[in-house]
Amino acid sequence: METLQTFRFGDFLLEKKLITEGELLDALAHHWAAGCKIGEAVAQKGYMPAGEIERLASEFENLNTVYV
Repeated sequence: METLQTFRFGDFLLEKKLITEGELLDALAHHWAAGCKIGEAVAQKGYMPAGEIERLASEFENLNTVYV
């Protein structure tokens, strides 16, 4: 039986090709070290502007699609 899997914001950015896998891994390391949200880490690392992250976070929160 299949279960639903969590779709994380970093994966969302990666799937939309807005960041690379290497950038995501770097941002994740910063996220864990600094204790900030992944979107903040992406912005702090300079991979995307903070305003764009906020817009995309709003889009992400409103997703209602289940990928199978």
